[in-house]
Amino acid sequence: MPMEYLRALERDSLPVVESDVGNIDKLRVLHAAGMVEVQLPPVDSPCQRAQILYVTGLGCATLRAYGARLRIPHRGEAFRDLEASFE
Repeated sequence: MPMEYLRALERDSLPVVESDVGNIDKLRVLHAAGMVEVQLPPVDSPCQRAQILYVTGLGCATLRAYGARLRIPHRGEAFRDLEASFE
């Protein structure tokens, strides 16, 4: 899942037009997962431009969960750090 791109979209002032083919591929994945509302071009279109309308509630909730998961240290790591502070 292209989470970094989704986070950037959440921070952007939408709607916005995307013309980078790599990012349009990410948008296809995010749209299929229900995380963004976007007007996508046909895959075989010579002009690849997508209009990103908004990040959905599911997309925002996923970002919150993803961010929380990144900030919580693994239990084993926390105990190792605590033990090291007593040495």
